[in-house]
This record gives sequence, structure tokens and C-alpha cells, in this order.
Amino acid sequence: MLILTKMTFMKKFIPLFVLFSFLGYSQNDESRTYAFDPIVSLDVPNTFFESDTIVDGVKIHQIRFKTNTYHFIAQKVLFENEDQKESLSRLPYDYTSLIDEYNRVIARMRYRVPYYLKTTTLVKKEGFTGYNLKFANDLNTPTYEAEFYLLNKNLYTFFYASDTHFDKDVVAELFNSVKINTNQEISQYLGKPPKYRIGYVVATYFFLSLMLVGIVIYMIKIYRKKRGKTDFLHE
Repeated sequence: MLILTKMTFMKKFIPLFVLFSFLGYSQNDESRTYAFDPIVSLDVPNTFFESDTIVDGVKIHQIRFKTNTYHFIAQKVLFENEDQKESLSRLPYDYTSLIDEYNRVIARMRYRVPYYLKTTTLVKKEGFTGYNLKFANDLNTPTYEAEFYLLNKNLYTFFYASDTHFDKDVVAELFNSVKINTNQEISQYLGKPPKYRIGYVVATYFFLSLMLVGIVIYMIKIYRKKRGKTDFLHE
């Protein structure tokens, strides 16, 4: 599996395929709806593992479980630092910039996942745009599927993997069980356009430059006054 972390443009990716070898949950057909967080809920078996970890300062929240035939992970990763100024945010600000960010995620996932990327499909869930990715092995057999959505400042990703018993019906059931709580305030466009960011930076530096000039003039006046010289602005 794969943990996705975002530092600016999702530069760090940490593979988690090894993780599954340590999870030994038995097959359990019973499931229940579980609140992953206030925004997302999904169906999980009675036995599952939930964790919060921090990788390179980024908080990662996970639910994962393993049956006799497949592995599943639901994951939430902060897409942009919480302390990032809104005026300098690089979060998507419209549909085009959202797709651009998604393409960056796909490119890095394609590089890290040890299977061949077969299809990428735009998907909708409760009106929010996401992507579904399907991977296959050397024999062109489906082995891995992922789906992800950027909601507010978090990237929610869901992974299904099975080397020997890939079941499309199970995949559909798992992914369809994921629900987005539309009663919460959710947006996929919290960023600012580049022109806004440039204007903010220019205005900030202009203001700082004025302050610096004022301080320099004030210091010169104080210096000349101590020397008993006329204010150079009135000479």
C-alpha cells in the first residue's frame, strides 16, 4: 500500500506494502458503518486496526484490515500545513487546479505502486470530484485499486489490494460504502489563484520597504540631531 503525504506539492510518498505482512486479521463477513472522522464514514469489519502516525511532521490517520483474500486501507493525510497562510495557499481554487493537483498525485502513485497503471477515471461522490485508479500485474491481472478525494485540506485515499483473489464486487462494495457527510462544511477549492498570491507578496514587500525607508530616515535624523546638524530634509 501507499501512504501519501503532502509537503507543498505532495513530494513525499512512503510505500506501505510491507505493512500488510504484519496484519493478520481473519475473514469476517460482518461489517458496520464507522465514522472515520466528521467528514467521512465507511463500512469496516468487527476487527480492524486504526492508527494515527506522524511522518516528516505530517499527521496520517488510517483504518486498515486484512481478510483471507484482500487488504484494505482508508487513509487521511494533511494536504497542506495547517499554519499555511490562506493568502499563500497552494490548495486548488477551481476545477482546473484541482485536476492539476490530482494529476500530480497520480504521477507519484504511478511511480511508487509496483504494478502497471491501467485506467484513471474521474469519479463523483456526493457531488465531490475524485479519481479511481486501477492497476494490474505483469499478467495483466487486476491486483490493486485506489480511489481518492481532496476534501478541505485533507486527501482521503482508499486502497484495495489482492494478488490472488481480486474481486470487483468486493471492491465496489468497499468503495461504495465510503460516504461523505454533506452536513459538514466541505470545499475542494480553498486555495487562491496565482495572481492573488503574487499580489499579496508584492504588497507585503512594498509595505515592508516603506517601513524600512521610514526607519532609515528616522535613524539619520536622530544621528544628525545628536551631531547638532540641521535636519537633512530641511537643508
